[in-house]
Amino acid sequence: MTERVSLHRRLTTRVLFFLTLALVPLGLIGVMLNLRLSAEVQQRQDLSLLALTERAASGERQIVQRAFGAAQSLGGIATEFLDNTVECREYLRRFKASEANFAFAGFIGTDGISSCSTVDGVLDFSGYPAFADLIANPRMNVEVNLNAPGSGQSVMIINQPHYDESVFLGYISVSLPLRDVGDTFDFLGEANPEALVTVNAAGQLLSTEQGRDKALQHLPADVALDTLAQGEARTMIARSASGRNLVYTIVPIVPDVIYALGAWERDSFIDARSASPVVSTVLPFLMWLASLLVVWLVIDRLVIQRIQALNGQMRRFAQDRTLPSDFRGRNAPEELLELETALQRMAYDIVQDEAGKEDQLREKSVLLKEVHHRVKNNLQIISSIMNMQIRKAKAPETKLALGQVQDRIMGLSGVHRTLYQADNLTEVNAAALIQQIIEQSRAVGATDGKAVAVETSLEPMVVFPDQAVPLSMYVSEALTNAMKYIGGEAPRVFISLKLESENEAHLIIENTKSANPGAAEETSSGLGQQLMQAFATQLNGKTEATETDTDYRLSLNFHVEDFKEDPVEY
Repeated sequence: MTERVSLHRRLTTRVLFFLTLALVPLGLIGVMLNLRLSAEVQQRQDLSLLALTERAASGERQIVQRAFGAAQSLGGIATEFLDNTVECREYLRRFKASEANFAFAGFIGTDGISSCSTVDGVLDFSGYPAFADLIANPRMNVEVNLNAPGSGQSVMIINQPHYDESVFLGYISVSLPLRDVGDTFDFLGEANPEALVTVNAAGQLLSTEQGRDKALQHLPADVALDTLAQGEARTMIARSASGRNLVYTIVPIVPDVIYALGAWERDSFIDARSASPVVSTVLPFLMWLASLLVVWLVIDRLVIQRIQALNGQMRRFAQDRTLPSDFRGRNAPEELLELETALQRMAYDIVQDEAGKEDQLREKSVLLKEVHHRVKNNLQIISSIMNMQIRKAKAPETKLALGQVQDRIMGLSGVHRTLYQADNLTEVNAAALIQQIIEQSRAVGATDGKAVAVETSLEPMVVFPDQAVPLSMYVSEALTNAMKYIGGEAPRVFISLKLESENEAHLIIENTKSANPGAAEETSSGLGQQLMQAFATQLNGKTEATETDTDYRLSLNFHVEDFKEDPVEY
């Protein structure tokens, strides 16, 4: 099973992280350049719209500036005629006759009375709402009157303050028909605005080119006109009274007095102000994502997938020795192809080396089994010779001594028989070995005409040959010793082998005691005890003998050691 790798440790994640670090400065530079470019585009767009609006309002500008110029000229001459009403009226009438564009001309005093004008009679303007403010704060003023008392028509009124040196005397007022102001030529060609109007500083709508009702639908719905008719030329985006988003341009005709307001269709122009933050931020971000996607696809397709495939092949090779297949492809990098070729060669070399070692091991195993088999056969031949010698011996002591030696030889023969019959020549089942010793031992038979009951409790336990030999000899000597002293109404031998802890073995050989053990002790040479002690020492074990009135127990505790190879000389 493939081990899951943390996300931050993956090659793709690290490459994408360092690529991001490399692209961040470029992205910031791109954002700054985009913002600057957007600002320049917007500035050019605004200047273009302002220029178009100024061109569209060029006719209104000429008329208004000409009217203010005429008012200033009349103010310079009217001072001489103010005291003579008849001459003053005559002069203004001649002026109006020479200038067909003017509907009215007159002088309005600080009391609101106009006795010198192009109409007969005296006019009183003191009742007009803005008149008191105009007297209190003398200034150039433009306003509209849809029913002028002097001319009886819709006019644009231009008021020019009149001074005698530093003394404010009143206003020189001239009027222009609104139809003449709205019908001026704008020199725009096809680039016509949705609406073009003029407004004064108080926010009053002065002139229009499409009619006042239609113009009102194009004016900003949420912006007061008096806030627009001030300051420098500028542009803005606002919702009109008809609910459309329009681009508005404000151009001063006479600064702080009269302004031209143009309404343009928004879709006809690029709105860099609204698009620049989005474009400047989203576009570099999308470019960054696209770069990461391309890098990820390249790394995943050309590197990661091939490495994962190669890793899977090597895992299968490690598990069941399946040789790696050919990974070559058109899009594979040459470095990975070299790596794959090297791993394939390494796998083939490993398989060949292992096959050679398996052949050598199989040959050695066969030879070693043959050795154990021949040793077992030789030991059985020796045991048969001794059996013949036992049958020919006449003295019971001789038969007993030869029988004990024969049991020892058969114990060794059992070890070799177990080894050549086992699949693993370095491991011996101690339980099976002890069972074979019990079955082949001539000592376990009958005593005093009574059958000996043999009870076993043997747990499977693996020991290596270095311990199997002394263990078998110890068991053989212990059985011989047990049968020497066995007795009782029901002779019994109990043999137990248990693995008490992970590597600690406990062997018990227990027998019933004879009622007259002295006879056996008289014939005992003590060799069996010495041999058992020697075999226990070889096992690095500790032996202990205990007895009761009826039983005799021999215990052996030893550590099951791991296999130790003999040092090899090179």
